[in-house]
Amino acid sequence: MGAIAVLRPLALGVATGMRSQLGLAALAVAVQSRGKARREKSGFSKLVQTQLLASPAVRKSLVATAAGEIVADKLPATPSRLNKGPLLARLALGGLAGGVIGWSDDRGLRRTLAGAVLGAAGAGLGAYGGYHVRALLDARTNVPDRYWAVAEDVTAIGLAAFAVAVTDDADTAAIEAHDMERAELTV
Repeated sequence: MGAIAVLRPLALGVATGMRSQLGLAALAVAVQSRGKARREKSGFSKLVQTQLLASPAVRKSLVATAAGEIVADKLPATPSRLNKGPLLARLALGGLAGGVIGWSDDRGLRRTLAGAVLGAAGAGLGAYGGYHVRALLDARTNVPDRYWAVAEDVTAIGLAAFAVAVTDDADTAAIEAHDMERAELTV
């Protein structure tokens, strides 16, 4: 796996750890915006991308829940993301988003499982890192927490946008060139 193939599910997982609904919402928006030509896949990948994520109702629901979470995060009554239930949900959603982005490359089960593991790990990093960095900044500056929360929103959105916007075509070309060089050396 190349660097981009690792960074995409990891970044999507970190974004999901920061804002639990953001990873799947970003995938749904990306699938919709790429159009039918980019979505012509087979098997499970086709089912996920053309039937689930590209569905207007699912996409609108995912975007609405992501937007709702961004608003709810600023409310004082919102429970900590590090509580057992919210943390497990973030890990599961990060793993799901990472697996979907791994599968969407049509590289097979190994890439899907790697994406799921990286997405879940990223979600853990995003949940703990986002929480502790924000708490540290709130404690050490005179800037109110709500502004750090907005900065965290922007960071999470940027990571999700990166994850769904880039492709690993450059990695694939580099790996194929490396494999060809190795094959020529062994001949």
